[in-house]
Amino acid sequence: MKDWYAAIYKGFIIAGYISFIIGFFSEGSVSLGAYLAGYSVLILGIMMILTVLLNNILRVTQTDSIFQILYAIFLTTGPFLLMLLVIGFILYLMIFYKDSIIDRHVSKNYYSFSNISVILLLIQLYLVFINISTEKFQTTGKISKVTSSLLYLLGVLNAICSIVIYTILKYFKTDGFQSRMK
Repeated sequence: MKDWYAAIYKGFIIAGYISFIIGFFSEGSVSLGAYLAGYSVLILGIMMILTVLLNNILRVTQTDSIFQILYAIFLTTGPFLLMLLVIGFILYLMIFYKDSIIDRHVSKNYYSFSNISVILLLIQLYLVFINISTEKFQTTGKISKVTSSLLYLLGVLNAICSIVIYTILKYFKTDGFQSRMK
């Protein structure tokens, strides 16, 4: 049963990669649609990985105190929860401001920070994919502490990028001379 479950969340990660590549090299509504699909698929994949991690933690730490269990959950699932929150926030921003993004009524800095955010996310997903493909993860359901720390670091940088994207979308809308021409 584990093999098909692992194949599904690995497939979601690969589908997210492909979707981001399509979005990176296209424009307009095609790019936005590809990014929306990529973020949505990644949310599903990360939630499946979180299920595996939580199942392993609760199975191993049945005799520990509640604080030890919560600490183990925070250490193990923290990078994935941070990644999930950032992806969810960026997905919300893209849906809420979709008309401005498609019509290109946003600052040029939006596209720069959006690309930086996608690149940071792709690096995070690469690290996740490499770790979930190991035999250690398949048997114990744990990732290494170094990878966890790197995921935290990249997640914090991606959170900062998402806050900058929010600021750009909320306060720096532009329409050039479009409103004067109509």
